[in-house]
Amino acid sequence: MSQLPPPGTSAREFFEVHVPRAFGTAELPNDTKQLDLTLGVRLDGEGGGEWRLHLKNGELRVAPGSTEDAAFTVLQSVEDWRGALWEDRGGAFGKQSRALFEPGAGGSAGPGAMPASALVQLQMLRGVIKMVVSGGAGGDWAVAFKLGPGPAPADPTTTVSVTAEDASALERGELDPMQAFMSGRIQVAGDMTLLMQMQAIQMSAQAAAAAPRKA
Repeated sequence: MSQLPPPGTSAREFFEVHVPRAFGTAELPNDTKQLDLTLGVRLDGEGGGEWRLHLKNGELRVAPGSTEDAAFTVLQSVEDWRGALWEDRGGAFGKQSRALFEPGAGGSAGPGAMPASALVQLQMLRGVIKMVVSGGAGGDWAVAFKLGPGPAPADPTTTVSVTAEDASALERGELDPMQAFMSGRIQVAGDMTLLMQMQAIQMSAQAAAAAPRKA
């Protein structure tokens, strides 16, 4: 089991040393091992930077560099990135950032967590979906996902807002996502179509992965 590095770890060491090491010990689905895909991470603020995560033949190589050609890029502030890993911020969504190093923490993270077919299809979309978790420990927390290559726009295409309490209830299965949306407990601003397209791709890929294979 990979161990979460100490709180003082720099972003550069985290991504260039610890992430490949943790990825190398993870069990990958067979379809993921066939991917040849570049993902990206951009952290804004002191100590931040951009990293390219190239996944090919089941191996992950990480190097600093522009993420404009990445199929899928995570955009976040250094403060919120650190908060998710070491300060328990971000609720259920923050947990997903830690799951690569703490498999028992719940959720999933990293390039191998999403079905390969979903990663391939997501790069066909264009836009930025931002997730905001409010009311949790340490204040509001956010992370954004840029779909498809190209420069990141100044403003997100779609913003999804939820309280930390409701995010945890969703994770536990105590709150139905559709009911939460209809009642206003999940708020969506901007282009809802992009969010629906992303969810449809993920659901379709997960259903296909769960279906029994024909002999």
